[in-house]
Amino acid sequence: MIVLFRAILAETMKLKRSLVLLLAAAPPLMLGLMVLATTLTGNGPDTWDQLSMSGAAIWAYLLMPLTITALTALMASLEHGCAGWTWSLVQPAPKTLVFAAKAVVTIGLVALISAGIGASVLAAGHLVQLIAPDQAVSGTPPYALMTGLMFKMWLAGLLMTGLQFTIAHAVSSFATPIIVGIGGVFVSVVATSSEYGVFFPWLLPVNMLASEPERAQQALLTGSVGGVAIFALACVWLARRDWR
Repeated sequence: MIVLFRAILAETMKLKRSLVLLLAAAPPLMLGLMVLATTLTGNGPDTWDQLSMSGAAIWAYLLMPLTITALTALMASLEHGCAGWTWSLVQPAPKTLVFAAKAVVTIGLVALISAGIGASVLAAGHLVQLIAPDQAVSGTPPYALMTGLMFKMWLAGLLMTGLQFTIAHAVSSFATPIIVGIGGVFVSVVATSSEYGVFFPWLLPVNMLASEPERAQQALLTGSVGGVAIFALACVWLARRDWR
């Protein structure tokens, strides 16, 4: 456990010299400004619940897949460039733990970004009340609802995150995981209404908003269990590859 903690700390320290932290801050800021602008113009939701649901939908359907795609590709590029694997894989920690640390940091960053999304949407609603009270949404701020949605979307998105993590670290080309991620978003547009969409990794987070409880539960189970399995298999497989 101590070895894993040290490996996680080492991976975290690498982020200070990269654009990863800037990337992590961008989605909450972008979505918060979008919600603020639409509400101030009178074209936004009328109630707090609608505001929260619409913000969560934009995150889950489009912004979350694109963020995870860019995040995993950028984190993997830190190793693919400048002989990063040579330094990382000669550390005293077993290779499996090195990749496990990378997985933990990736999952943790997605969780932090998800929390930031929820906070930015709610903050935008409060700002509208201060700036333009006549455009303020009605009702009570749904803190519990937003927290629950972000948590479930994060869990349901583990499978998508695991797939993008694996591709980004297995292939040295920066373009490959980007193409896969964007392709997944395009396919999800077509598969949204399909009965099999509940099993498509890029659609699992948005299924947390499904009106049918069974569909949401199935998506949550598929995303969380499948994600843990993918990450575990990826750590073992990547550790056994020849990185010379």
